[in-house]
Amino acid sequence: MKRIFACLLFAALSSSAARAEIIGMQVPRAVSEEEMKASLRQVDLVDEKGAPLNLNGLIGDGKPTLVTLWAHWCANCRAEVSGFKAIANACPNRWNVVFVSARRNDYPKDVAAFKSFGLPWKFYNVAKSAQSDVSKARVARAFYGATADGGIVTPLHYFVSSTGVIEAIVNGRMDFTEPQRLAAFCEK
Repeated sequence: MKRIFACLLFAALSSSAARAEIIGMQVPRAVSEEEMKASLRQVDLVDEKGAPLNLNGLIGDGKPTLVTLWAHWCANCRAEVSGFKAIANACPNRWNVVFVSARRNDYPKDVAAFKSFGLPWKFYNVAKSAQSDVSKARVARAFYGATADGGIVTPLHYFVSSTGVIEAIVNGRMDFTEPQRLAAFCEK
């Protein structure tokens, strides 16, 4: 498993400089890397019907997990679709793949756009409780990786090892069709 992440991280590092575990575009953030990591274990996600996702259970099931914040208006998110299609065709069940709307209010448009691509994974949103519960709002803000100016960077990927360790947070577009990245998703 370490070899898979090493390949993936090497590929990400080869195209950009790394600072700590956040890889890719560096922006001033209103939250720390540690808050972002902790949020993954605390954020409440729901599907279209309002059913909750047990993200902790998914992360702990022995498979590596990729959580991607995605938006219909994000050109870089849409550019990654061909790579996700390659993963879906080559090895859709090797990883847990979770897509989350990058902005809560965009969820209906994000789901519609996502469904049009025919990917096999579900699409989630941060639960409405984050709007009324202050502690859940803080968790959601960290999960989104809120920037100092209140914005977000999309796409944002959380890579979690099969043992539940957050190995990297990648800001910005990744080309999952590159042979070494696709191999990292499909190796056994």
